[in-house]
Amino acid sequence: MAREYVSPTGSPILGTLERLTGRAEIIGIEDNGEPVYQGGTEIFYDDQKTATKDGKMIFLDENGAEWTFDQLTTADDSEEGDKESDDEEDDGDVGC
Repeated sequence: MAREYVSPTGSPILGTLERLTGRAEIIGIEDNGEPVYQGGTEIFYDDQKTATKDGKMIFLDENGAEWTFDQLTTADDSEEGDKESDDEEDDGDVGC
């Protein structure tokens, strides 16, 4: 079963960091070797690879921060932690 994960800061994980190759269109090459670009870039999606760090996939949160899977927690665990901290705050108010 797939689960939702969050970063250590609590931001939702939205995707993976991908490495792509492509061909940028040019109309010529300057004498110094610099290409003169024209138009867009064709992306070669069949060459797409998920980026890794130390052999671990890189995940991106909603702020663009990079995390490896071992740094993530499930959204359920994060919500339980929030509930526990709320309960602790409530316990401190009892009897006041």
